[in-house]
Amino acid sequence: MDSTIITAVAAACGSVVGATATIITNWITQRTQRVHAEREQTLRTREALYGEFITEASRLTVEALGHSLERPDTFVKLYGLSGRIRLVATAPVLAAAEACIRKIIDLYAMPTMTVEQMRLAFERDQLDPIRDFSVACRNELLRIGLVSIRDAVLSAATQ
Repeated sequence: MDSTIITAVAAACGSVVGATATIITNWITQRTQRVHAEREQTLRTREALYGEFITEASRLTVEALGHSLERPDTFVKLYGLSGRIRLVATAPVLAAAEACIRKIIDLYAMPTMTVEQMRLAFERDQLDPIRDFSVACRNELLRIGLVSIRDAVLSAATQ
């Protein structure tokens, strides 16, 4: 065989292999970036939802300390948020949100507290209906973030 043909075939094969490697590398990179962007969007969406729930629950908790429940529609926004949480959250976060709502309702059922009673209840850890919800949310968001990092590393390693 002529050496020029062998050289030309070798060059063509080298170009095909190089192009294929570039295409596959770009595909893996884009796929990894897409997965990462989707995880980031999930994190941002859940953080916003959970933050909105915490803000409304905080407002109602403070209101419950000084008032009785005169209008049940006071809970409309909080129940709406819990419904949205039900759509996307894990079971521990949903259970914590429901427990938070029950605790706030119980606070409304209690007689109006004096400042001293509030201080004592707070010191005894009896006045934070949001704590368990916050912890459950933090754990879930950390898990999603860690899964995102792990998936990116595994995806790059297996491709």
